Amino acid sequence: MLSAVLSFGYGQHSKHTPYALKDGDIVFQSGHRGQANAIKAATDSEWTHVGVVFKRENQWWVLEAVQPVKYTKLEDFIKRAPKSFHARRLKDSSAITPECLALAHTWGAQQLNKNYDLKFLWDDEKLYCSELVWKIYKHAADIELCEPRAMESYNLSDPDVAALVKKRFGSIDNLPKNSPTVAPSDLADSPLLIEVPRK
Repeated sequence: MLSAVLSFGYGQHSKHTPYALKDGDIVFQSGHRGQANAIKAATDSEWTHVGVVFKRENQWWVLEAVQPVKYTKLEDFIKRAPKSFHARRLKDSSAITPECLALAHTWGAQQLNKNYDLKFLWDDEKLYCSELVWKIYKHAADIELCEPRAMESYNLSDPDVAALVKKRFGSIDNLPKNSPTVAPSDLADSPLLIEVPRK
């Protein structure tokens, strides 16, 4: 496995994406089901899901926190929302060394099969998508892609958001308002990232 992660795959592009991907790139999509509309309203952004790509056994995979945390083939990830697929990477690509990729793979493997965190909490017992991506970069390269925000800083007054809060927490009063939170949009807006070049 480790040798697969360390074979960067530069120049070996996937036919399923217009991007010239590299290990560690961050991929986004905009969903239309389940909690997606609430996430869009809470963050004022189209981005509802995010993962990290790795090349394994000569195929591109996305490490993502769904239910549970798992590797998904890139083409299957894209099929969910093909018109909204977007990829970003660090401006300073030299920060992603083979050692960092090895650490990312090791830490990511330790998260596999963990449950999806429906309450978006910041502990590692369960994980949500943007939390997983943020923590991979933190653990592997000591890079904070963005500053986590207080949960209450998002738009909680929107009807879709309020309904989700009531369903997950019972009441807005039970929401951990100061809990650190990172949304897909926070990662997409990170000044440390740029769009991945097209092929």
